[in-house]
Amino acid sequence: MKNKYYLGIVLILLIISVTTGILFYMGRNEENIQVGTEIGEKAPDFTLPLINNEEISLSNLRGKKVFLNFWATWCPPCQIEMPAIQKLNDHHDSIEILAVDLRENRDTVSEYLMKNSYNFRVALDTSAEVSNKYLVRGIPTSYFIDENGVIMNKHTGALSYQKMLELLRIE
Repeated sequence: MKNKYYLGIVLILLIISVTTGILFYMGRNEENIQVGTEIGEKAPDFTLPLINNEEISLSNLRGKKVFLNFWATWCPPCQIEMPAIQKLNDHHDSIEILAVDLRENRDTVSEYLMKNSYNFRVALDTSAEVSNKYLVRGIPTSYFIDENGVIMNKHTGALSYQKMLELLRIE
């Protein structure tokens, strides 16, 4: 009699566990992912002017992995990191690079890019609205975003090319 009682309890717990698991799995789709700046959250969308006077929205880059980098021309660690970003741009067409310059004017940024022969995509965050949205407290700060717009990794400080590949989960 006691065994049937315990067996009944185990079966009820098993049914509850399976049902909970199924509901959790079904409810875990892209619309239910919280927007934020932490790993596993959906990256906040934004629209910024590019250095070439066009505009770009992060949401337009969906379907590809995105390397989102916050930087400035006067920042020594950013300057150290730039050749690695250019190498990533040159060797990985499947990665969308968006370098967001903070609080500098178009002429200053254009001159820096031309002087150093950098040709990756650069946006201007002159009001720091986007960097504030991403809680950037030091530069360079990089976000690694997957094809669905979800943050895979983030890093503050200069990165090597190899570390970029690792954080983008590229082999």
